[in-house]
Amino acid sequence: MKKTVICQGCWEQMHVPIAIRGPLSLLFIPLGIKKSQMHPNLCTICESMFTKVKKHKQIAISTTILFADIRGYTDLSQRVEASKMNELLSCFYDQCSAAVWENEGIINKFIGDAVLAIFNFPLARKEHVKNAVNAAFELQKSCQNFKAEIGLIDEQALGVGIGIHTGQCLMGEVGTSYKDFTAIGPVVNLASRLQGAAGSGEILVTPDVFDHVKDQFPNAQKRMLTLKGINTPVAAFVLV
Repeated sequence: MKKTVICQGCWEQMHVPIAIRGPLSLLFIPLGIKKSQMHPNLCTICESMFTKVKKHKQIAISTTILFADIRGYTDLSQRVEASKMNELLSCFYDQCSAAVWENEGIINKFIGDAVLAIFNFPLARKEHVKNAVNAAFELQKSCQNFKAEIGLIDEQALGVGIGIHTGQCLMGEVGTSYKDFTAIGPVVNLASRLQGAAGSGEILVTPDVFDHVKDQFPNAQKRMLTLKGINTPVAAFVLV
């Protein structure tokens, strides 16, 4: 991934050049502006000043949501020393970040052994659905590598389950005393539920996602799932 001198989010959203690398970036540090943890080419304005940038607390925008979670983590934690589990989690975070950033998404949250990634904001990309799917496959491929790196290659149940959905989300700040930048809405909830239903090594996507990538996956398996909190069966495709 090419690292930029100015924040790509501020440039795309406001056409304002905020330096995050190079000598000019030193001018912004006293103002509390530095590189964001969500993406190396974003700044902290993008993650903490949403209302000031967009003039609204929340906006509706088309996004693709990816949830990924380590399968077998709880069971393994009962048998493996804490230092090894910490190494596993660190590797997972690093691989998730690399896969998402390479495909121009952002890491919105790490939640224990799970990750929430958002595509198409603040980096607006026409191919955000395909980007999310590509990131999912890169993460699954790297899973075997980091298992080998930390000496857990024989743990067959250990892997990553991924769920992806796309559609209109509310993007913005949630809360008042503690502000949190995130995406909310049914699209986020369904992506999370799909991730919960995905087995180790599986990528589950909704029909809305599959419509964008079906030519790449002629052998995708369709499943009807009963998901917690959703009253009717949900169709999903397993990408292989």
